Amino acid sequence: MDYVRLSCLVALLPLLPASAQDNALKIYPLAVNPAADEDEPHLADNGLTLYFCSNARSGKEDFMIATRRAVGGAWGKAQLLDAWIVTEGNDRGVFTAGGPYPQYIFYATTKDKETKNYDLYVASRDDRGKSWSAVRPVANVNTREDELHPCLAASGRSLFFSRKTKDGWKQMMASRTETKGPGGWQEPKEVGLPAGFHHAALTPDGKTMYLQGPVGKDRWGLFVAHAEGKGWGKPEELTAVNAETGKVGTRSPSLSRDGRFLYFASDRDGGKGGMDLWVVPTAQLLKK
Repeated sequence: MDYVRLSCLVALLPLLPASAQDNALKIYPLAVNPAADEDEPHLADNGLTLYFCSNARSGKEDFMIATRRAVGGAWGKAQLLDAWIVTEGNDRGVFTAGGPYPQYIFYATTKDKETKNYDLYVASRDDRGKSWSAVRPVANVNTREDELHPCLAASGRSLFFSRKTKDGWKQMMASRTETKGPGGWQEPKEVGLPAGFHHAALTPDGKTMYLQGPVGKDRWGLFVAHAEGKGWGKPEELTAVNAETGKVGTRSPSLSRDGRFLYFASDRDGGKGGMDLWVVPTAQLLKK
């Protein structure tokens, strides 16, 4: 690959120099991938902080965090997230609400030893460098079923998340009148997508949703749906992104704050083995 021609693009991408390309798309593996499974990426702090989950520690799902000094710079070594948040259970699906302090972080965990299912929790941080604390369940959204993959709309008034039902995974949404804070959520509702399509990532304008869905043979792929009236149109498969290799496939979409880059996890060829983290510019997807 011609690194001179790509230098401007790479300077914008939160990763080390690219080494992979699929189906004419410039799809890049993130340099934080260790020799374990990584999943559910989330980019925060204007591209300077990367959250993800990993089973590198005794097979348990843990939150990991990697930081860097400048966009386009090298990521530091990934470490466990704040001790206030990491639990003895499985921890997944970080989503941080940006903006002025206090800030909030939403995530899923099996910390409740009685129910043993995933529930959504939220914690707050009062200032830069402070610990995430004041951990509490997200009110009005948790059930006896699994709730995962929180995603807060840019407006702050809609919380999208996945719920496991007898019919399969469903995409849910809870609304509120406030724009900031940990709670105020009304009873969540299904957004109207077919069962199996979930794990939403929304563009800043809220009109486009990237999500994961079934592609056959018990594998996942990425899809895109567009807002239509008060609902969402039929999910369309991102065939140029989805890998034909790998037992799991391609899943866990997540957008940068400005919507210019789509992050995801995949066990496609070209990674370090197992599930790895990847990124693709969304401008390329619009041309497909």
